[in-house]
Amino acid sequence: MLPEIHRQHYQRLYELLERLRQIALPETIPDRATLSKALPEVWQFFQEKILSLPADELDRQTASRVQSYQIEMHKQLKLLDTDVMFLQASRQPATIQQRQAQLGDRIKTLMGYCEAVLGSEE
Repeated sequence: MLPEIHRQHYQRLYELLERLRQIALPETIPDRATLSKALPEVWQFFQEKILSLPADELDRQTASRVQSYQIEMHKQLKLLDTDVMFLQASRQPATIQQRQAQLGDRIKTLMGYCEAVLGSEE
């Protein structure tokens, strides 16, 4: 079972990712400046809050599973950085749509990892 502080931090990360998804996937062309500011906020929270959660509060099996998800999240966040950089360099509407779709998929994956960690206690 996840301690409450773990649940709170993963829930907050999920909310930050949802906000990032809304910024990255508007009905029109995304506001690149807002997107550039939102992503570092997600990174900072992940590094300061998620990676600093004490694993010794978890049983061995849960700690191993959570660590695996953290490694995958870190990898996906790095790729998300690259996706945002490519989106910002995009000029053609078709390319922008393609980059937005990639961003959406990557954010959905990250949100899924949060859900998996939160659901690991069931």
